[in-house]
Amino acid sequence: MGRIAGSTAARVIGFGAASVLVFTGAWTAGGALDALTTGDGRGPAGEEQLLPARQASSVAASEPGGVLSTTAGYTLSPVRSVFPWREATEIAFTVTGSDGAPVTRFDDPGDGTGVMDVAVVRRDVAGYTRLRATQGADGVWRAPVTFPGEGVWRLYAAFTPTGGPRVDLGTDVHVPGPYGAFQFPRENRSGLCGSADEQVRVDGALVPGGESRLFVTASRDGAPVTDLEPVDGGAFGRMTAVRQGDLARFPVRPEVTGAGPDDRAGPGIAFTTSVPAAGSYRLFLDYRSGGELRSCEFTLPTAPGS
Repeated sequence: MGRIAGSTAARVIGFGAASVLVFTGAWTAGGALDALTTGDGRGPAGEEQLLPARQASSVAASEPGGVLSTTAGYTLSPVRSVFPWREATEIAFTVTGSDGAPVTRFDDPGDGTGVMDVAVVRRDVAGYTRLRATQGADGVWRAPVTFPGEGVWRLYAAFTPTGGPRVDLGTDVHVPGPYGAFQFPRENRSGLCGSADEQVRVDGALVPGGESRLFVTASRDGAPVTDLEPVDGGAFGRMTAVRQGDLARFPVRPEVTGAGPDDRAGPGIAFTTSVPAAGSYRLFLDYRSGGELRSCEFTLPTAPGS
């Protein structure tokens, strides 16, 4: 069932009490991917060169978001990789070029996501949290965060370096302690959101290799919610899809953008996305109504027979 952000945190926190696996530093699936060469002009770590703009754009566009920590000559490097559990802390990272120097100039994507689109999710696809990062004069990006559970977490950072391609990188960070993984249902399309007073459902099918339309509908006490407020970029909701297994993330684009602060909509929000392959995907939705920013999560498999 989709859960509010608080419920997700509560479930993740509960792992410590019902742990089935002691945390170790051996969970490095993402790091192993980073060490591979790809045959497109990129070499082992430490030997990457910035590619020509056209080739770099092609390389970046062909790779699922957040799977690699280095692509097209750009590298995501956290300042530290071990963090406390349930304590307010700060995650800091740099984006470096092939010369090892921090990249300091980025383009605004113009969709309200900000210059640096940062998030974390645990490797069992629990606790997806969007972060607001700001860049310092030293080129380091910093964002406040409180990790609600122990385990290995994936740090995502999507950005467009000035003169470069759109890139979505990922790397692992660690929260030591007892750890027990969630198993999510194969399909879950509805749940309570926010302060548990609104029911949200997602309809539509994920079609591998093509464009998919998803429709979110919100209701309160059985009546349609018609006071949806704009969020980032003037859309009435923001959604991200994360593939279970490799944690590749894919943007889910709202079909309506550019709304003003006083505009209202509802009860539905339409989205469009593209996923490249069959599998199970976790969908993370943020929307605002009644002055409250609400978060829900769902599980959708790709369409049968697709």
